[in-house]
Amino acid sequence: MSQYILKINGTEYRAEIKELTPDQARVVVNGTEHTVDLVEIGRGETAPVEIRQKTRERTVPAPSAGTPPLPPAGRHGNIRAPLPGLVLELKVGEGALVKAGEPLLVLEAMKMENVVQAPHTGTVRKIFVSAGDNVCEGDPLLELARPEMTTL
Repeated sequence: MSQYILKINGTEYRAEIKELTPDQARVVVNGTEHTVDLVEIGRGETAPVEIRQKTRERTVPAPSAGTPPLPPAGRHGNIRAPLPGLVLELKVGEGALVKAGEPLLVLEAMKMENVVQAPHTGTVRKIFVSAGDNVCEGDPLLELARPEMTTL
């Protein structure tokens, strides 16, 4: 997928991302494959990133200094990018009332336009992207709040 050279305390490491989902990544660092659980910064005081190997398991704290908090993953109605691409057009604005199946935005991926639709009826609470933004698979696009429940 993607290859990087990571420099940590002056030491260089070759890293390749083999597979990436919203919750985990399969990476090869200096020839050793790891499955890494991804925990977004901002979910608590510390956001551990677990690295599992065949022989042992260790926990490495995620960097926290100077990084802004991200919206929670898949909670509170966040709509996430189904695949990497370019945001072409926003079809709604913050505060808009939308019905299930209504178009929210258009995402270009692999030279095709993909319409991201509302999975349920609700109110657009927050938009995290703008037209022209590049997004990765799993990136938050917008937050769609469900309607308040009422009783008779």
